[in-house]
Amino acid sequence: MKRSFIREILETINSDTISFAGGLPNEKLFPMDAIAQSAQEVLNDPKSLQYSFSGGIPQLREKLAAYYTAMGLETTKDEILITTGAQQALDLISRVHFKQGAVVEAPAYLGALNAFNANGCPLFPTPISDLEAFEYHFSKTKRAYLMCDFQNPTGKCYTLQERKRFAHSALKHEGLIVEDGAYMELYFEEKMPILAMFAPANTIHVGSFSKILAPGLRLGWIRAESRWLQPILALKERSDLHTSTLSQMIADDFWQRGAFDTHLPNIRAVYATKCDYLANKLKILLPEFVFEKPKGGMFIYGTFEGDIDAHALAMECLKRGAVFVPGGEFYDGSPKSSEARFNFTHSTFAEMFRGVSIIAETYREFVKIRQSA
Repeated sequence: MKRSFIREILETINSDTISFAGGLPNEKLFPMDAIAQSAQEVLNDPKSLQYSFSGGIPQLREKLAAYYTAMGLETTKDEILITTGAQQALDLISRVHFKQGAVVEAPAYLGALNAFNANGCPLFPTPISDLEAFEYHFSKTKRAYLMCDFQNPTGKCYTLQERKRFAHSALKHEGLIVEDGAYMELYFEEKMPILAMFAPANTIHVGSFSKILAPGLRLGWIRAESRWLQPILALKERSDLHTSTLSQMIADDFWQRGAFDTHLPNIRAVYATKCDYLANKLKILLPEFVFEKPKGGMFIYGTFEGDIDAHALAMECLKRGAVFVPGGEFYDGSPKSSEARFNFTHSTFAEMFRGVSIIAETYREFVKIRQSA
């Protein structure tokens, strides 16, 4: 079984490598003091270290239910399942609901593709925003996986009209759309209504604390009606019994004290500034990389001019101390591609400048070698 390119890169780079590859949050933004305070508080209760409910602790599920209800999507705690990261959510969902196949975006989140392929799910890749192709494949599979908010890897945010059209397809064909909302709170301008609001009975919404609190807690969740959720819960019970009680109680206490009210705006402001900086350096130092600046999320995605092999270029850049993810990794089968993804959340401004400079120099030498061959 093929490993994730990104996970392999993270294990091979050293401290001197400037990596635009991983989808790593910025550690400087982790609310260390607040998390420590929550940890100290919940460790006063022995139940924090005890076995717990397979669906998740009730108080955290209630908060998540209230979160959706405040959006306009009426939700009860029984429609929430806490998972060990959003990655487990996608794995469980695909094992239960994607056995006969699913429509996926092209390009799509690598972790989702890996999970779906590992579970033997037939995939039907559809180009981003090709609504006609989506409709055609969805009418046959009646299953789909989408990331509507700042899609990984492209950073695209689907329009309100596109979200409503996808929802209409779900209702029309009595199908199921799994909406991955991992980046939905990382908006720089405005928060869009989730697709699930327009077809609540025909959608499963997946969320994550990894991007908004800390990935080391390994906390995600699923919001869905009982008919979709119950078989997933049964599978989770057999997989790991339940998600870490300690992590859940820490997140719940953090939320209870209102810490998200200041933490989330701070993340958005810092990431927006970092996105602007990287976009500016790419345009100045590497104008041969064509992209559209995103309005949220963690990535800038684009295409190198010259129809080059971005994977080969990435490997050459890695030798020189900088790396990005070649776009082919986000397509089923990892085909040759001149597309690439750059993360802007983890590196410092100085690292971004140096990293883009290395990649720009390497790219131009790479092109010259190709032209002279």
